[in-house]
Amino acid sequence: MLGFKQIRYWLVLLFFLSFNPVFSQQNSTVDSLLALVKRYDSTEKNKNTIKDSIKVNLLNKIAHEQMVFDIEEALRIQKEANQLSTKINYPLGLIKGYNNLAKIFLDKSDFYQSINSANSALKINNQKISLPDFYLSNLIKGQNYLFLNNFPESSKYLTVALKVAEQLNDPIKKAKVYNNIGIIYNKQRRVAEELKNYNKALLSIKNTQSKAAAKLRNVIYSNIGLIYIEQKQYDKALAIFQKCLEFEKKSHNKANLAMSARSLSKVYFKKKEYKKAIEYAENALTIFKEIGNKSGEADMYREIGAIYLATNQNNSALEYTQKGLKISTQIGELESIKFCYENLAKIHSQLKNYPEAYKSQVLFKKMSDSMFNSEVNNKVTQIQMTYEFEKKQKQFQLLQKEKDEKLQIKAKKQQNLLIAIVLTLLFLSVITIGIYSNLKAYKKQKLIVEQQKEQIQKSLTEKETLLREIHHRVKNNLQIISSLLNMQSEDIEDPKVLLSIQEGQSRVQAMSLIHQNLYQSENIDKVSIENYFKELTNYLSAMYLGNSSTIKVEIETANILFDFDTAIPLGLIVNELVSNAYKHAFIKQKEGIILIKITTENQLDYRLIVSNDGEPLPADFDIHKSKSLGIKLVTILSKQLRGSFSHLIDEKQTTFEVLFRDVKKYTTKN
Repeated sequence: MLGFKQIRYWLVLLFFLSFNPVFSQQNSTVDSLLALVKRYDSTEKNKNTIKDSIKVNLLNKIAHEQMVFDIEEALRIQKEANQLSTKINYPLGLIKGYNNLAKIFLDKSDFYQSINSANSALKINNQKISLPDFYLSNLIKGQNYLFLNNFPESSKYLTVALKVAEQLNDPIKKAKVYNNIGIIYNKQRRVAEELKNYNKALLSIKNTQSKAAAKLRNVIYSNIGLIYIEQKQYDKALAIFQKCLEFEKKSHNKANLAMSARSLSKVYFKKKEYKKAIEYAENALTIFKEIGNKSGEADMYREIGAIYLATNQNNSALEYTQKGLKISTQIGELESIKFCYENLAKIHSQLKNYPEAYKSQVLFKKMSDSMFNSEVNNKVTQIQMTYEFEKKQKQFQLLQKEKDEKLQIKAKKQQNLLIAIVLTLLFLSVITIGIYSNLKAYKKQKLIVEQQKEQIQKSLTEKETLLREIHHRVKNNLQIISSLLNMQSEDIEDPKVLLSIQEGQSRVQAMSLIHQNLYQSENIDKVSIENYFKELTNYLSAMYLGNSSTIKVEIETANILFDFDTAIPLGLIVNELVSNAYKHAFIKQKEGIILIKITTENQLDYRLIVSNDGEPLPADFDIHKSKSLGIKLVTILSKQLRGSFSHLIDEKQTTFEVLFRDVKKYTTKN
């Protein structure tokens, strides 16, 4: 048992930790508390479960406060707390610990680790041991999915958090959720809904006077300032952000301070005051790097790149934008990746590097299409409508219950039979009206759902039609490029140059055939690899052999289907290996067999074999040292397919082997 002095020691320590206003501003206080914990640990007589649970609570609190100063140290302390909670079987300590980990990983832009930690907290808290922690787990999951641009999932968890906040009747918790819902609508460019939710957030904390409410109010005003930027009301936005910056300087919150500096940079960029824009942007970048916020760091590299582009410093613009793209890709933040590709398209265009500009523009369009489509918008709207409908239903049931109770009390007090009959009739009338209202609301909701289903189906049909048209047009454009190369080759006498143009034609044709197969296929996102390889090898045979058919091509693919992302690199690999066979293996030998075979290792992994019985490669041939562009291209494409490239030479035949994965399945799984 703990003695009176020991209990008093820990109670005083907890009181100090909870109420000392200097704690959140001075890192030395955290160090002092850690020293006290260490000194208390050194006493053998204090080692018991009660003391350990108190220590867990202290470490959880210290880790939470330490996030502001040193996030890696906060992570170390929190892991120590979780180990102790597990050792003494302390569920509440683990719940709070996992929520702290989720917040730490969110601040580090490690979104999937953050989601996993929040899930661990929810798994222990499935009986809702702690409603505030249940709220926090769902809020953090909603914020993570918001960064990952998964708007339906974000809306789902934020809606759960909002319900809990209303159950707790906590205005700050409600305001935080409304603010995040507003950000979802901001990313979807739905300004009216965005502003509506910011106003709900401000209304929720209107009468709350606390430091937490003041900080949150400052964040919400900052988000409204971003709307003013979009509306080109730069002076209004500037006034808001300058106030926000002054507030954050006093609050000592580095993350919010960096966001305020970033917002000011955006305003000055729009006002074309580039010197001030770069100054605030670099300040924000320094802070984000200091606190380990990868998301903010990536955004600032990209935005600094945009400023350099605007001032015609194209090489610097390219360098900073590529740094931003690298970090955004690492953490999986789709919106930042999309903006990076948009900026890269402009930068490469300025540098007159048009192939890279076109490639970046295509990737930007692809990211935009995946993030902003009617299906996602409808899901978000449907989640919000369902929540509002359930909320109104609960309010109606509450009002109905109150009316019923009043009627029952009134009926008991009345002695007169006539009054009792009248009250009974009135009661029945109210129930009838309620049933009628419910039926009417149900029919209206059902009609809305049916209309949404029709709209979704119509959108899907239009999207498929548009996709087929895109494949058709891309195929036509590639055919035009092939024809231009063919026309260009007619005046070329140099065999090496002519061969290079023919190789270029074959690569263009390999890509063109993919789009032709997708356009003609019943399944718009799948390609029959066997048909595709037959068309490709027929083309290559005609190009290298003319009408001769002495070299046979055998294809074994077991009716395998691949999506666009896998089929394109696979087709280019086969194009290079078969072309090399025609060019090198069958120069002297006029008869032979080229074998193309794909086998399935499992549902994810595949093996491609391209072999020929022509003249073998030199015995000292090394793929990694080869200077052949075709071999280098195959090596790069194999890595793109998450695979490897190797070869085998014997007296009878030369065999190339590519181990690869279905890219779409691999990406979905990971």
